[in-house]
Amino acid sequence: MKIGFTQVSVINLEESINFYKDVLFLKEYVSFSPRQGINIVILCDEENNKIELIEDRNISEDKRNTTSDAKVAIGFLVEDIESVIEELRKKRIEIIRGPISIKNGLRFLFVKDPNGVEIEIVQGFETL
Repeated sequence: MKIGFTQVSVINLEESINFYKDVLFLKEYVSFSPRQGINIVILCDEENNKIELIEDRNISEDKRNTTSDAKVAIGFLVEDIESVIEELRKKRIEIIRGPISIKNGLRFLFVKDPNGVEIEIVQGFETL
């Protein structure tokens, strides 16, 4: 068994697609609407790892506009965290924690997507 994708419920699909494309450099794999009010876009990285973004317009406006219920965290591996930090600053993406350095050269930081989902960016993961 292997992980096929990570699913994220989003508040605003277009804003989320832009974040994952512009900040994390994912590409659109497929998009569809299984029923009225439900819109799904699957994005992938260069190794074909996938994230499924789901927007449910059938949920009440109050519930859809809250970020406090976001329970998903996604980890992205990078070779050079300093260049990522520079890019995040250029795009005015707030680093909420880090960068943090621990033994074996592991460095990481956290940002949030437009839905409050934590994104962990990690350098040196393969050295663990």
